[in-house]
Amino acid sequence: MRNGRKFVIREYVGLVIFLNLIFLVLISAGCAQKQQSTSLGKGKVTITDSLGRTVDVPCPPQRIVSVNSDVSEVICALGAADKIVGVADTADFPPLLKDKAKVGHAFTPGVEKILELKPDVVFGYGKFLKSELAQQIEAAGIPLVYLDCYKLGAMSKDVKTLGMILGREKEAGEYEALFEKCLKQIADRTKDLKPEEKIPVYLEGYTDYSSNAAGSGGAEMIDMAGGRNIAAAEAVPFPKVSPEWVVGKDPRVIIKAAGSHNVASGYGTSDEDMRKLREQIISRTGWRQIKAIKDGRVYVISSEIYTGPRAPVGVAYFAKWLYPRLFADMDPEAVHKEFLSRFHGLETGGAWVYPGGH
Repeated sequence: MRNGRKFVIREYVGLVIFLNLIFLVLISAGCAQKQQSTSLGKGKVTITDSLGRTVDVPCPPQRIVSVNSDVSEVICALGAADKIVGVADTADFPPLLKDKAKVGHAFTPGVEKILELKPDVVFGYGKFLKSELAQQIEAAGIPLVYLDCYKLGAMSKDVKTLGMILGREKEAGEYEALFEKCLKQIADRTKDLKPEEKIPVYLEGYTDYSSNAAGSGGAEMIDMAGGRNIAAAEAVPFPKVSPEWVVGKDPRVIIKAAGSHNVASGYGTSDEDMRKLREQIISRTGWRQIKAIKDGRVYVISSEIYTGPRAPVGVAYFAKWLYPRLFADMDPEAVHKEFLSRFHGLETGGAWVYPGGH
C-alpha cells in the first residue's frame, strides 16, 4: 500500500510539472497570433498596418521609435511608455514624452538619429513619411509600421494592432471600449437628423484656409457629430479654399484647429493664444457677414483632441457646439477626464477649446 501511494504521488507530481510546462508554453505564445523566433529567441508577430502592408514585428519590442505622435500617445495609454526611446520633435503628450530622444520632424525624421537609438521597430505616418527615408530605415533591417491612430473609423483596428505588438491586448481592449462607447453615445442622438436639419460647418485645419473633405480625420468628426461639412464634396482630403468660397457657403458654425507652434494649446497651457486665434478668424476681411460669426458660433480646438486617440472628446465638443439643445446634458470635459485619468493618470488641466474647455 505504501509503495502504491509513492507511485501515485510520483504520477501526481509528474502531472503538475507537465501542466506547468504547458502553461508556460501558452504564455509565451500569447504574445502574438502568429509566433516566430528570431536568432535571439524573441517572439515576432505578423501584423497588417494602415497601408495594408504585412510586417513582421518583434513582440513585445523593447526599443521603440515613434515619429507618429498619435501612436506614441496610444503606446503610453497602454502602459508601455518605457519602451519608447525616440519620438518626433513635436511629441509632447503625455508630458513624459518630452524627456524622450527627439529624432526630427514626423514626416522627415533624421534616419541617422533613429539608427543610433537601435530600435526594434519604427512607427510612422503612412501617407506622410518621406519614401526615401522609409527605405533607409527598412534597409537597415528595422521593421517600419504605418499606423494612423487619428481616424475614427480605423482607431479600433489600430489600437488592437498596437495591443498585439506590445503584448497588451487587455489594455488595448479597455481603451477601444471607452473610445467606441463615447462615439456611440453621440451617434445615437444624431442618427435620425434629416439632411435639412444638419448644421452646415466649416472646419479649418492648422494652416489658414485648409479645410477637410472626405478621407480626412476632421471630416469624420463632423459626420459623427451630425454636421453638414461644407467641404465634403471637394476632390482632395485637405482642400485649400478661398475666403470668398467660405463666405459663399455661409456656414452656421466655424471650427478652427490650433496646432502650430506659435499657438499654444492643450495640456498645461492657458487659452490666451486660442483666444487671439479666434479673434483673427472673426476679423478676416468680409467674414463679418457669415452667419456663424454673426451668431458668435466660432470655436478653436486643440490639436490634442482634434482627431487622434482622444478624438471622441473633440467629437463631443463638436456635437455640443452644433446642437446645444440635443446635447444639453453632455459634458465633454467629463469625457476627457475619463481618458486622461484612466489611461494617463493625469488631470484635465490645460486649454482644450475656446471659448470654454479649461
